Amino acid sequence: GLLQSVAREITTTHVRLVDVDAKQAPGALAEGVLAEMFAEGGPVVVGYREGVRVTPRLRESPLVDAAMTPLGLGPSSVVLLTGGARGITARVAVALARRTGCAIELIGRTALPVGPEDPATAAAADPGALRQALIGSGLTRPAQIEAAAARLLAEREITDTLAALGGQAASVRYHAVDVRDAAAVAAVVADVHARHGRLDGVIHGAGVLEDRLLRDKSPESFARVYTTKVDGARALMAALRPETGFVVLFGSVAGVFGNRGQADYAAANDALDRLAHSWGERVDGRVVSVDWGPWGSEATGRGEATGRGMVTPALEREYARRGIGLIDPDEGVAALLRELGAGPAGPAQVVYMCGTPEAFGG
Repeated sequence: GLLQSVAREITTTHVRLVDVDAKQAPGALAEGVLAEMFAEGGPVVVGYREGVRVTPRLRESPLVDAAMTPLGLGPSSVVLLTGGARGITARVAVALARRTGCAIELIGRTALPVGPEDPATAAAADPGALRQALIGSGLTRPAQIEAAAARLLAEREITDTLAALGGQAASVRYHAVDVRDAAAVAAVVADVHARHGRLDGVIHGAGVLEDRLLRDKSPESFARVYTTKVDGARALMAALRPETGFVVLFGSVAGVFGNRGQADYAAANDALDRLAHSWGERVDGRVVSVDWGPWGSEATGRGEATGRGMVTPALEREYARRGIGLIDPDEGVAALLRELGAGPAGPAQVVYMCGTPEAFGG
C-alpha cells in the first residue's frame, strides 16, 4: 500500500516491492532482485516463489445471495463497532439493529454532548450556515470556527445515530474511547462481557484521513492515520475472547492499489489486510478485511451530507472520468450484511468496488 502510493506520487522514480522466498539460494534471490531493478514498467509489487515470478491479482466473485445469508444474530446478540456512531459504520449499526434486534455497543473518540445544543447554532442545518452562526456567536479565528463546527457536526451525527438505534436495538451504549488506547479498549470489551455475558461480533470502522503528498506529510500525521487503523485493530484483537463470532476490519482499495496523497492510509489498510490473513485462528468466527471503493454521498436526518467515507463533487467527477463508480450507501451496507451471512468459511480479504482493477490502476 505504501509503495504503490509512492509510485503514484514519484512517477520519475522506479519503485518496486520484491517479496522474496527465503528458502531460495542467495544467488537466485540476488538475480531476481537485480532483474526487478532494471525491469521497465510492470507492477509495483512482485514476488518469487520457487523461482517463479508472481504478481497479486484480484479474482472476481459473485455477490452472496442475500436471501441465503442468515446472520445468526438475534435480540440476545451483541455487536461492537468502532467509529460506529458516525458515517458508514453508523449505517451498518442501524442496519444490524433493524434486521436482527441485537444490542449495539459503539466506540468513538468524540465525547457525547452534555446537554442540548445552543439555540444560536442548533438552527443551522448545514456546515456553511453553522460556520456563520459560530461567527455570529463571537468566534473570529478560522481554526476556532472550523474546530467548533466539526465538533458540533460530530455530536449531531452521534446523537442522531443513537436516536435511530434506540428504536431498533435491544440496547445501545456509546463509549467515548480512543481506539488506539489498548487498556481503554480492553476495559470496554470486559464491560460488554460483564453486562451481556457475550460479544458476538466486532466491526472496526474507525479511521482518519489527513491526505497530503508524502513530501508534505509529517511523521506525526502519518502516525495518526496509521495507528488509528492498525493499533486500533491490534487493541481490539488482543481484548477479544476466542468465542467471538466475527471480526470485520474496514479497509480500502487504497491499500490494494495505492493512492496519490494517501501513502499513510494505504499503508494502514494494507496492514489490516495482512492482519486479517494472519488472525484467522485467533477467534472461532471469521476474521475478514473488507476493502471498500469510494462511497457515494448520503444525507443525515438533519439534511446535511456526511463526509466520512464519502467523496467531494470534484473527486466524484475525477472518479467518473476514470470509469470508477461510487458505492451506493444502502447497497454497500447490504453487501456487508451478505458478507457476514456467508459464515466463517469466507475469505480473509474481500474488495468491493464499482469499477475494474484497471480503472483503479491495478
